[in-house]
Amino acid sequence: MKMHSGNGPHEEMNLRAIGCFDQALTDVGVVDDPLRKVLHDYFAWTTTNTMARYEHSADDVPAGLGLTMWSWDGRVVG
Repeated sequence: MKMHSGNGPHEEMNLRAIGCFDQALTDVGVVDDPLRKVLHDYFAWTTTNTMARYEHSADDVPAGLGLTMWSWDGRVVG
């Protein structure tokens, strides 16, 4: 997480990364199925939420920060 932090706001880069991820799914044949939606939703959420949360300094990232759990129904809270 720290390597993605401290680079300031970068909404355009986030949207481009999501677009590249979606294109990669297409390139490997994950096109029109539930897996594509789940993978897209996870990547888009984590890119615009978790990765964007610590834009000011990598030192702001808490020690031991874990990955967000995701299921077929979306983010797992709790």
